[in-house]
Amino acid sequence: MSVIKERHEDKEATEMRRFLLILLMFMAVSPAARAQEDNKVSGRFLLTDMSGRTVTDEMYRGKIRLVTFGYTFCPDICPTILNTLSAALEQLGPDRAKVATLFISVDPERDTPAHLKEYLNAFPDITGLSGTPEQVAAAARNFKVRYERQKPEGDDPKVYAVDHSASIFIMDREGNFLARMPHMSAPDRVADRVRTYLSPRKAEE
Repeated sequence: MSVIKERHEDKEATEMRRFLLILLMFMAVSPAARAQEDNKVSGRFLLTDMSGRTVTDEMYRGKIRLVTFGYTFCPDICPTILNTLSAALEQLGPDRAKVATLFISVDPERDTPAHLKEYLNAFPDITGLSGTPEQVAAAARNFKVRYERQKPEGDDPKVYAVDHSASIFIMDREGNFLARMPHMSAPDRVADRVRTYLSPRKAEE
């Protein structure tokens, strides 16, 4: 009984450490520094899509882009963001065809193209991208996204968490940065923000 209690307490302590680390990742950047950092977001990437094809940001030219980083084994933040994006796309109606919505995995070891495809079946019109660890790291640097793989939980080396910053990036039709929205943004706010960039076109200038 005491062993079970100790394991439960260890799990709670691990979860608390993860929560504090994620909180620190959000608090580490002041508003002024975040604005300066946003100005450096390039949106460039070379990755692999869910069909195993090599893709670059250039392949989405002509569409407004909604981009977020995460991983399929994420227990809470990522499913919340993906649900938000799906609902926002639904609210856009026919205009959703003018938007490319991308989920870039920070866990390339487990998030293979096949696994991403299966996972994202629940989130229509969202494309999953992954790649080599080096390609993912390069994409994250370009978007100024931070992530850190944690030590395995228990004896299974494939059971681990990846702490990561969470935001929704809006990029213009050329892949340039337009806005960064909090991961807890309501779907209608995301949809309304996207509409401002869809029409009139000069809103992107």
